[in-house]
Amino acid sequence: MEKETKLTKIKVFSYVFLALVLIVAAFFYFKSWQKNTVTNPYANDKVAEVMAALLEKNDYFQNEELKVEIENRENNVMCFSSCYPYEMQTKKNGWSNYAYSECGKENIAQDCVYPNQSKAFGISLSEMFLEPATHRLVIPVCVGCAIGEQFRVDKIIYSNEFVIK
Repeated sequence: MEKETKLTKIKVFSYVFLALVLIVAAFFYFKSWQKNTVTNPYANDKVAEVMAALLEKNDYFQNEELKVEIENRENNVMCFSSCYPYEMQTKKNGWSNYAYSECGKENIAQDCVYPNQSKAFGISLSEMFLEPATHRLVIPVCVGCAIGEQFRVDKIIYSNEFVIK
């Protein structure tokens, strides 16, 4: 009888231990998933979930330079287009693109951001006519491309919103 009680206690202890291990493993799994995911309110199936386009500030004047930093939290290299490394959208009853002329050269992967690195660049707002309104950058990226390869849009990164005054 005493032997059965001892075996029952060992079984219960084993089940409790196993349950705790599973709970701790699930906690760390979801914690790492949250850390590596950027929430994007404009998400669709082509939006990069582990990249971010972060602007230096939220309000700009027409004569300023917009500074943006691209963070790559993916395990793949991300490259940008030689024709249109970014596009600009304005918010009027939803988001709409500014009209761009046709690119007169071959569209290849030009600059790249490697895994767990970032790249910063500036955009001179005085060189383009942007109406006073809320805007955001749309940055198409090619996943796993090499510099000089034909560019294809695999994912899209949206910057945070900013206002042109």
